[in-house]
Amino acid sequence: MHPIRAAFPFLPALVLFTTLAGAADHCVVLQYHHISEDTPGITSVTPEQFQEHMDYLRAHDHVVMPLEGVITALKTGEPLPERCVALTIDDAYVSAYEEAFPRVVRYAYPLTVFVSTDAVDNGLNGFLSWEQMREMSEHGITFQNHSRTHDHLIRRLDDETDDDWEQRVAADIQYAQNRILQELGDDPTLFAYPYGEYNLDLKRMVGSMGLIGFGQQSGPLWRQADFGALPRFPMASIYASMRTFPNKVLSLPLPITGAFPDEPVVPLDEWQPPLTLVFHPDAGDLQQLTCYLNGSPEVSYVWLEQPVGAVTVTARGRLNVGRNRMNCTLPIGDSGRFGWYSHNWIRRASDGGWYRESK
Repeated sequence: MHPIRAAFPFLPALVLFTTLAGAADHCVVLQYHHISEDTPGITSVTPEQFQEHMDYLRAHDHVVMPLEGVITALKTGEPLPERCVALTIDDAYVSAYEEAFPRVVRYAYPLTVFVSTDAVDNGLNGFLSWEQMREMSEHGITFQNHSRTHDHLIRRLDDETDDDWEQRVAADIQYAQNRILQELGDDPTLFAYPYGEYNLDLKRMVGSMGLIGFGQQSGPLWRQADFGALPRFPMASIYASMRTFPNKVLSLPLPITGAFPDEPVVPLDEWQPPLTLVFHPDAGDLQQLTCYLNGSPEVSYVWLEQPVGAVTVTARGRLNVGRNRMNCTLPIGDSGRFGWYSHNWIRRASDGGWYRESK
């Protein structure tokens, strides 16, 4: 039996046929939070927008795969469909049940929900219940780890040692593992970083726990990606518009062989950190590379003599305190599609303290 069919027997035969017939090694993952007209726009799409997205995927022959199956295929070398897409929702808001669930079941689309377990255990208003999740599980919806507390996990408490931080955060993640297993009967294999925040220490910890990590930086998954911090396209506000949606779900991996540095948290004295990308020799016309920091095209490009095909991209403006994102795209041949890569920068306040925000 094909490994994806064995793991996900509820999938329609069409999905497996297309998967076997394809020859791609990449897949686009979409990330949602709220699906509502009454929640903050920065983390929301409307039910109408979500419906438009689902309709577009069906009308344009995209194959919606289970995220867990995509990871298995990338790890084992199994082929993926050329227009592979996976759907995820973070935080387990109740709109996943009220709005997403009936729509994905109607189209037989798999869906992965990342659960922060304290909100569920405490019965907080606006979140799923375990009973609702069990009902969704019967229809092929899967649930994965989004931590116990949904804290900013990379932050140290006042006077907290490295060892104390590691023990506290590992216990937070493991507690969520245990609760999901207890309630739903499945041991999570995937972990989504709260707020998309990670550093090298947290990424190593997640990997040591046997989990695949997901951030909130844009771009498709591919076999050479960092499985400690895989990308997803956040769907919210203007970033969910149908003007840009087709380019995102058709995006390809940016043809690079390396990106440096791999630590997202910048030193306190660094406000304009350089990002170096090393391109594959057959990447195409590199002069068409376009990068944006937080949506601004005000960046400089310095092409390096060594290694050949390397460029250092630096924003002309200063980073914001908190999370920043450098998005880079490159037209791929005459396909009309774009290679896409996104890099996180996380900036602490100038006094060394962490920024404060709510979500």
